[in-house]
Amino acid sequence: MNTHQGQDVHHIADIIQVMNSGIDFYEKAQEKVTDPSIIALFQRMIDARKVSVERLQPYAINENGERENGSDFAVEARKAYTSVITKLGADKNATYVSELEEVEDKTLAEIKHALKKPQPHDCEAALSKTLLTIQSCHAEMSKMKKH
Repeated sequence: MNTHQGQDVHHIADIIQVMNSGIDFYEKAQEKVTDPSIIALFQRMIDARKVSVERLQPYAINENGERENGSDFAVEARKAYTSVITKLGADKNATYVSELEEVEDKTLAEIKHALKKPQPHDCEAALSKTLLTIQSCHAEMSKMKKH
């Protein structure tokens, strides 16, 4: 049982796995899209996720005894699906934006799930800050999807 300030942390490693997969997906998508504004958007998403991962790592270490460097299967499956669709001739820019918005949805769901569990106050604050960051990312992706 790992504790932080006398309380267990819950579900932090899972959130980091989803974020790590998202970072990898965004990096690969950057190489495939052609619109400079989308490339820049993806870089902002990568940067926001990297900051969020580092913010949560101390709690993952507390949860599992080591840094979380894994990835999430559902996000990896979506990445493979997107790769197939884009090879079939769909608009790459639109496909990646749409699929990555779904990754943002998954990330938000994981953070909200963790916030429903009892967390140490500092972990809850880190999760809340991360939630705001990812909500902002999601809003930006939604806006790009509509254009």
